[in-house]
Amino acid sequence: TLKISKALYGLKSSGLRWHEKFADTLRHMGFEISKADPDVWMRCKEKIWEYIAVYVDDLAIAAKDPKQICDTLMTKYKYKLKDVGPLSYH
Repeated sequence: TLKISKALYGLKSSGLRWHEKFADTLRHMGFEISKADPDVWMRCKEKIWEYIAVYVDDLAIAAKDPKQICDTLMTKYKYKLKDVGPLSYH
């Protein structure tokens, strides 16, 4: 019998582990980290630059087709995204 006393969410290093996992995902998708800000990721796709800004676990995506990026994160990488759509507050 195995009893879990503390899940990943409650650990002090949970935020760091999530950030590392998400960084690996973005690298796999072809994004590179910005030299100016480690929470801004970018890639050039078909001569158009796409950007993802990460703040804790919130994303702001600036791309020609942000829905495609969200769909890839949800289907291929199994992230659970909520409140997907245009920014209502920044």
